[in-house]
Amino acid sequence: MITKLEAWAFKGLKKFIIWPQNINLLIGANGTGKTNFADLIDFLSLTCRFGLKEAFDKHGGLDEVRTKLPGVGSPLSLHFSISLNSDAYRGIKDANYSFTISRKGTLIVDSEELNATVYPRKAGRPTSQEKVKFDTTKPIGIRFKRRRNRIEDWSTETLGDKPKVAEDEQNLILNIYGKLSNFRTIFDYLSAMRVYNIDATLAKLSGNGNDTELERNGSNLVAFLKRVIEDEHMRNKLLNDLRNAVPYIKDIVPERILTYTTLRFTEADSKLDFRAQQMSDGTIRLLGLLAILRQTVPPTVVVIEEPENALHSFAVRVFIQIAREVSAAQKLPTQIFLTSHSSSVLDAVLSLEGQSEAHAQCFVTKRRKGSGTIEPVSKAVIQGIAKNLGRPSDFLRDGSFEDLPDQLEFSDEIGRSL
Repeated sequence: MITKLEAWAFKGLKKFIIWPQNINLLIGANGTGKTNFADLIDFLSLTCRFGLKEAFDKHGGLDEVRTKLPGVGSPLSLHFSISLNSDAYRGIKDANYSFTISRKGTLIVDSEELNATVYPRKAGRPTSQEKVKFDTTKPIGIRFKRRRNRIEDWSTETLGDKPKVAEDEQNLILNIYGKLSNFRTIFDYLSAMRVYNIDATLAKLSGNGNDTELERNGSNLVAFLKRVIEDEHMRNKLLNDLRNAVPYIKDIVPERILTYTTLRFTEADSKLDFRAQQMSDGTIRLLGLLAILRQTVPPTVVVIEEPENALHSFAVRVFIQIAREVSAAQKLPTQIFLTSHSSSVLDAVLSLEGQSEAHAQCFVTKRRKGSGTIEPVSKAVIQGIAKNLGRPSDFLRDGSFEDLPDQLEFSDEIGRSL
């Protein structure tokens, strides 16, 4: 689980440091940085999977990713720092990883550092991450430190011979060596972070997209779900979850029509069949959200943007309950971040009953002098909820969360507070 996350100059977020919990909620006025936070998690995952250059390219290039501030002439340094705590089933005891991109206009890694303790993999060739076994009796330390292309520190006993230089100044050591030796444990963890914002209209379209990796917008949801529900255990689990909110759904089966695939839904009361395109946006979106949480190999970290879209408030509660279960799982838990404007989501995440089942935290995205930041909700609000002085949404409506537009600080074109 991420225990600390820090970023400087990423898109609209000038600087923030947060200490997340199992399940986390980000609220805030429009344009304050909730989507930027989701993009940040996506960016960090892409840097491991594909390298820095492609990660920047997918987010519009270096100039688009780096924060722009009014009245600031020189570019800012992009900096990222992430700390992980124990996750024995994924081979991690603890880890601290950071890197900084130079102020220069071209992509250059200014510094990069890793200090971690991991568990070695047991012998054998697992068929999936779920089958990987680690020897928790023999923790090993791994570390390195670079400055530009100069390697200043390297744990030779666990990483092999120290490289003379980092030959690629435009890429990270963790990406270059990520699939080798003991680097792989950290590499796999960061690579497995995902971001989703399911678009029900796109998700209902029949097609033959990639069925192994669900797209951020859910455009290949039908193909992805077809593969998932072909496993009877996963199919039954998804159906049970879905029926908690949509009880009239009796069955879901893949259906091939000419050259494309769709899903056929059978209703218990009417006995009628409907294809995915005929189902409500809410049903399809809820099914997609449940599939995200119930993946065979759970992601390490998931960001779900505005899960309440198209959902009835009861369906929201069902989804949050399952999210709590997944985030607090003993084996292969998924740390969850939700961005939302919904009182229903806020009440479900921060309710006294919910917090007793899984550690929860709420953050507010805010504007400060022309850029965004992220801050935890004040302790007074959390204490008020704990003392049963009102529901979380009651505090939200009276402005106690300080997320309203008229509570933001604004700046003029040269960065002076108005």
